[in-house]
Amino acid sequence: MLSGNTILQEIVRSQLSRRPRPAAWIVPLAALVCLLAAGCAATRYMSNQVVGNYYLNEHRYADGVAHFQEELAAHPQEPLPNYYMGRLLLAQSKPQEALPYLQKATALDPGEEEYWYWLGVNQWALGNPGAEQEAYLRALEIDPKYVPARLYYAHNLKDAGKLKDALTQYDKVLLEAPLQPDALYNRADILQKIGMRGLAAPAWKKYLDNYPDGSDAREAAMALNSQGDFTYRIHAIGVRQVVLHRIGFAPGSGSKLDKESLQSIHVVGAMLQDDPSLRVEIASYDKSGKDAATYRALAVRSALEQRGARPGQVSIAPYGRAERIRAGGRVHTLDDSIVFRNPRP
Repeated sequence: MLSGNTILQEIVRSQLSRRPRPAAWIVPLAALVCLLAAGCAATRYMSNQVVGNYYLNEHRYADGVAHFQEELAAHPQEPLPNYYMGRLLLAQSKPQEALPYLQKATALDPGEEEYWYWLGVNQWALGNPGAEQEAYLRALEIDPKYVPARLYYAHNLKDAGKLKDALTQYDKVLLEAPLQPDALYNRADILQKIGMRGLAAPAWKKYLDNYPDGSDAREAAMALNSQGDFTYRIHAIGVRQVVLHRIGFAPGSGSKLDKESLQSIHVVGAMLQDDPSLRVEIASYDKSGKDAATYRALAVRSALEQRGARPGQVSIAPYGRAERIRAGGRVHTLDDSIVFRNPRP
C-alpha cells in the first residue's frame, strides 16, 4: 500500500506531465509532500483532502478506498478520511457500505455542511427521503447559501409532491446561482404543473436560452409548445432531434434574418459543414402566399450556405399557407414559420 507521501508525489508527477502545467497549485502541493513527514493533524488533513479529491476526480474509486482503509486504521476518529471513504463507496454505487462512514464524519465534525449534504445524497440513494431531507436541512442550518444542499432539498420536496414548497427552494437556489440548470428546469416544470402558465412559458424560455441541447431541452421545448408558444421547437435533422430558436425575419423584411435566428442558423450550418452526406429540407410556411414562403426559404438557404453548407445539401419546400401544428392536445396555427426536416422521398 502506498503511503500518503508517495501518493502525493505520484500526483505531482502526473500533473507535471500534463499541459498546461497547473503551476498555481503544484508549488504548494510539492511543499505539502515535504511537510507530510511531520505527521501533524493539520498536514494529514491537507494530505487527505488532496488525495481524496484526486481519487474522485480521476475515477480511481477502488484505489481510493484501499488508501483510506489504511488511513482509517491509523486515524479512525478523524472526520475527513471517513468522509472520503463514504464518498468513494458512494461513487461505486455502494450506498449501504458508504452510510456509516458519512454518518461518522458528520458526528465527528457536525459543523461541516458538505458532510451533511453528502449524507443526504447517500440517504437518497438508499430511498430514505425523511433522513435525506433532515441531512440537507442540517447543512443549510450551517450555511443557508450552500447551493448543493438547497438544490437537493428542493428536489426532495418536489419528489414528495410539495410543489409550492419546492418552488420556493428553487427560487432561493437561483438567487445564489441564477443559471443553475436543474433549478431553472424544475422551476418551469412546477409552474406549469400548478397551472401558472403565464409564468411557466418565460421560465421554459429562460432555460432554453441557456441550455438548448440534450434530452431536457427537448422536454422543455415540448412543454413550451404545449402552451402554444413556439419560440423554441424540435427539428428533425438527420438522426438528431435538435432544439432551435424560431427562425424569424426583421420587421418589414422577407430576407433579413433577425438576430435571434442567427444562432439556429449557425447550429444547422455547422451540422451540414461537418457532414457532407447530410441533407436538410426547409419547409417554409407563409399565409400571405407561396411566393413569400419561397422568398423566405431561399433567404434561409443562402444563410446556411454562407455558414458552410454545400450546394445541393439544402432543398426547399414552400407552402402558401399557415402552418398547423398539434401540441398539448390542441391544434395551433402559425401564420409564418420555418421548419428544418429530413427531405421527403
